[in-house]
Amino acid sequence: MNQQEIIQYADSIEAGLGVLDKAVSLIYLSGENSFYIEKYSISGKPLIIVKQSKNEGISSATEKYYFKNDSLILVRKVASNTKPGADAVKNKRIFIRNNVPFKEDKRSSASLNELAKLPFEEYRNAKMPSTNYGDSLNILNDALTGVNNFEMVFDQYISAEAGSYLLLKSKQPGGYTASVKVNERDPFIDSVETDPLVFKDTKLSFKWDLKNNEALYVPVPVKVTSAKGLNK
Repeated sequence: MNQQEIIQYADSIEAGLGVLDKAVSLIYLSGENSFYIEKYSISGKPLIIVKQSKNEGISSATEKYYFKNDSLILVRKVASNTKPGADAVKNKRIFIRNNVPFKEDKRSSASLNELAKLPFEEYRNAKMPSTNYGDSLNILNDALTGVNNFEMVFDQYISAEAGSYLLLKSKQPGGYTASVKVNERDPFIDSVETDPLVFKDTKLSFKWDLKNNEALYVPVPVKVTSAKGLNK
């Protein structure tokens, strides 16, 4: 695929996101930095992986990784910061063949609206080390599935008028943290709130969804709740 064919293919994926299978990660926190992963697939094969990251009050970034036949073919990046300037918003595209970039281009502007009107300029900095996309994708998938550095265990449950939360921490000391808001209770949440020490430092099994940049607990329907449904 040439550059134009890759762009058209990526745009077609974007247009059909609503019919693809979607998986989401927790929102991982480290200091002022946070990020989460979304993965869109069809028949088990990934078509696009999206990383949304934020440094609270300073910057935000979106990275999109597009696949064809399980091979990465394009990376799109948009980064913005609160500091005013001609390059406050940056857009970069990396075209990939056999895991090796064959073309990179970029553009920058003072705002996102202005950015869309500008042409891309070819760019490649030979002094910069080449990115190992295999390692990058492994990290994204680890975050999505909650393994290795992203394996989270229960820390505490907070119940207050402002909201109730499951607070999680990385199994690795000094790692990431995550919180999951509980809007609807079920027997599992009752158990965690009643006996939090029973669940302390263990990996919980539950479902969540993302809405308005917040992870929300998905309760187990009462009709299917069982001992299996309460497993840690």
